[in-house]
This record gives sequence, structure tokens and C-alpha cells, in this order.
Amino acid sequence: MVMRIMFMSLFVACAWAQLKIDIHPVTGRASDRLKETERILRIAQRSPQRDANAPEELAMVEAIVKNYRLYFLPEIDSVPGIATLTEKGNDILVAQWTATGTDAFSKLIVWDTPESTSFIFKLPRHSRSDNSAIQATFEKLILPRANGAALDVARDPQTQQRIGAGVLLISLPPRQFDTGYANWVDLWETADASYLCAKFSWDAVHNPPGMRFIPERFPPLESRVRQWSKERLLDQLARGDRAQARDRILGRELVTRDLNDDELLALLVSRRPSENGAVLQAVVDGGQLRRFSNAIRSYLRGAQGESFGKHPNRPPFLIVLQAHDANFTDAALEVLSRGAGSDGAFLYVAEHGATPADYRALADLRRLNDVFMFARDASLLQMRKRLGLDENGNPVPPK
Repeated sequence: MVMRIMFMSLFVACAWAQLKIDIHPVTGRASDRLKETERILRIAQRSPQRDANAPEELAMVEAIVKNYRLYFLPEIDSVPGIATLTEKGNDILVAQWTATGTDAFSKLIVWDTPESTSFIFKLPRHSRSDNSAIQATFEKLILPRANGAALDVARDPQTQQRIGAGVLLISLPPRQFDTGYANWVDLWETADASYLCAKFSWDAVHNPPGMRFIPERFPPLESRVRQWSKERLLDQLARGDRAQARDRILGRELVTRDLNDDELLALLVSRRPSENGAVLQAVVDGGQLRRFSNAIRSYLRGAQGESFGKHPNRPPFLIVLQAHDANFTDAALEVLSRGAGSDGAFLYVAEHGATPADYRALADLRRLNDVFMFARDASLLQMRKRLGLDENGNPVPPK
């Protein structure tokens, strides 16, 4: 057993030694980002703490602990004190741990917003006194699988204290869109302590369902919208800040209300061209296509023919593709007849076109580029097999 402990200690020591910290001396001053970090630290320190008790609070604390263990070495076993507050409409959770069994830090404060999570460590004084002290700090805090860190370190000309900024070198799965760095690191000193803040963007951490990109979290938006009027739901969905996760919740609630075709159509049109599909998806998920078929048909006829392969949001015809309580083949053919080639419209006609007349209308399309000519021909082939037609759109006699 003693030999095993010695071996494990040697293994951990070797792993720590592999942590590479690239430190670059620079001339600078406290950045705006560092000033913001100092601001949230002051607010967090003043916030009265209490126990987490609501389900959404407990879920958020559990996720924070999971995220902490992805990147940091010392264990946090104690139950944190928390506070919830709202800044600029965003609900924020503050959690605080007092360190036990480690000299790596004395306190950990976590500031969690709908878009990011910041871990702020209170460290012993002079943890920034020189590069070797910074190296030692990271070796105590950061898991070796983080691959180290890259830092710019300067002496603030106003305070003469050492400050730093950089990133942890972490590996993430490939992302569809480049959202920049997944984390940021800030280092600074005060008269009685040193601090390190590691801030992670939403895609580098675990997120409880419904807790990202939704400002209303404590209590969650799902419980709030039940008290909202239909007019407030319509107004919120017509706004320009269209986080899809939030719009899904609002859309699901809206279609349960006394909504008419004119109101739904006006809302959908007002959200074009940056419609994220949340409202239309809510109609589909709620089994409401037949109820709102006139509004949906009018909306689909105005589709611009975007290609879902190049667009971050799903085209409307793809959203209604799997629903069978209403048929919008006529709208899809109208869009395609304008030369507004759309992957979604082709797929819709291929799966929902029900008559030889639908087939011939698709076959007669001519104002298409090579890519959409291929999509048209593939759709015609699918319709022939599904409807039992020959190449001219006539029913094939049974053998």
C-alpha cells in the first residue's frame, strides 16, 4: 500500500511537471476585462450567502462542480453558500467555497451567467511575485490535461502590482462556428491576496437544460411565462434578441393561448429574415399545424429559398417536413417556381407531393442552377418511387 501511494505521488508529480506555462513579459495596464472581473468579485463578496434550495439552484451548483472538475485539481467537497441576483436582465448565480485540505487557494468564488462561468480563486499573497511563483500556482490548481496556459504578464504602472491575462490551453471538440477563445485567464494582486480568474464560455462547460442563453433562470422562465399575457409573449418574440433556447420556451407557451392566424402570421413575418425557427417549431411540436394552416401556408410562400447547408438556422420547410397534419406542397412549389431554390422546399415536395400534378409542376421547373437541378431530379426520383409514376408523371399500370 505504501509503495502504491509512493508510485501515485510520483505519477502525479510527473504529470504536474508536464504542465507547460508560457509566460510572456509585456508592458501594459489593467485591461477592461480585468476591471470587470474585479467588479464582479466585489459584488460577489458583498452578496449575503444562503443554502441552495430551489431545484434550479441545486442543478446549477451540481453543474458548476462538474465543470470545476474538468479543469481544476484541488477537491471541493464542502457545500457552497450561494446568492442569486440580476444584472441587466440576466439572472446570475454566485457560489462560494472555503477551501479545506489544500493550500492551493483559500476561497473559490464562482460567478455564473447565462453565457459563461467564472472561477475566481483567492490565493496567498505574492503568488505573482515572479514567473516561478506563477508556475507553481498553476501546477497546484490546473489539471495536467488542460495542457498548460499562455499568459502575458505585466506590472501595472499605476499600482505597481503584477497583472496577467491569457488562456488555458484546453482541447475541445470541433465547433461548427468559430466563437473565439473558449476561456480567458486574469491574474492580479491586492494588498492582502492574489487572485486568479478563469472564465469559460458556454461551449466549454456543462449546462443544465434551460440554463444557457436564457436570462430568466431563478426562477426559470418556464414557470414565469405561465403568468405572462399573450400580448407580452408576442412582443418578446418579435424583439431582435432571438436566443433560440429562450424563444422555444416562449413559443411553446404562445401556441397554447387564444392565438389567431393573423397574429401568428404577423409574428412570423416580423421575425424574418433572421427567424431561428423556434415559433414554427413550437407550432409543429404542439400539433397545431392544422389549426394554423392558413397562416403557415402564407408564411411559407414568402420563404426566400435559403440553403440549410450554409445557414445557421433551419429553413421553414425543413421544420414542417415531418408533420403530416397539413400539406404545404403548393407553397413549396410556388417558392421553387420563383427560382428561389431551397433545399427544404425540394425535400418537402419530394416527401409530401401527393399527385401527378405535383410531380409535373416540379419537373417543369427550369430557372435553377446546377446544384438545384440535381436536387430537383433527386426529388422527382423519390416521387416516382413513392407515387408509382413514370418519368412523365403518369401512373404506372400494375403488373
